[in-house]
Amino acid sequence: MRRSVHWACAVMLLQGCAGLPGMQAKKPPTAVKQEDFSLAPYLKEVALQSSVNHDYAAAASFWGAVFESDPSNREAALKFASNLRYAGQPQGAISALNKALVTHPGDPQLLAERGKAYAGASDFAPALADIDEALKTSTKDWTLYSARGVTLDRLARPADAEAAYKQALALSPGNPKVLNNMALNIALSGRLDEAIALLRTAALHPQATVQVRQNLSLLLAMKGNVDEAGRLARADLSAAMSENNIAFFRSLKAAAAP
Repeated sequence: MRRSVHWACAVMLLQGCAGLPGMQAKKPPTAVKQEDFSLAPYLKEVALQSSVNHDYAAAASFWGAVFESDPSNREAALKFASNLRYAGQPQGAISALNKALVTHPGDPQLLAERGKAYAGASDFAPALADIDEALKTSTKDWTLYSARGVTLDRLARPADAEAAYKQALALSPGNPKVLNNMALNIALSGRLDEAIALLRTAALHPQATVQVRQNLSLLLAMKGNVDEAGRLARADLSAAMSENNIAFFRSLKAAAAP
């Protein structure tokens, strides 16, 4: 039972470095021609708005064209890579960043983004190497400590991962993404009460996502609190999905009964 519960919890891990599922990046257009650069400010505004609206494929198309025109453009490289990563294309992000690092060797922001892309591609050893290198000069970036925690979790180093999450929270107190990942890290070590308390805090944050609340729902069910877990499921999910979840929660409680 313990093994299956751990598997169920692990399935729920939603961590900051992964790309968003179900999205495919559009193929970037050919390089922006010199005569088209009068349009660049307007296209850039569209690209930035696309990122805000989570249309990462559209944003990647613009930044990819700019980067292809000028591979020395560091901003374009970073924006192109991050939007590819969010659109579920971490390998494309890694390729772009490798090219950018030829022009900007050792650049901490490029290394940080490449580390996140490696993590998104489930290539965790080079992810950790890049993140640790970037942290030598970017010690105030909470996203790097958060990404380090995710990477260390995947490398089966939970104590080190928890320490990284604590460093991220010291820089970004109450951050729901970090609290979510730290809670799941703690839950997998068997500290369910502590994990639930962290997720309750995360769920109250204005930027808390559905996944934070559903992770809380899962952990509550693992503790046997099926009623509250069910209320959280119904609040965010469709009727069919919530009933499926509640049936699963009841099975967890029944399996745990003496």
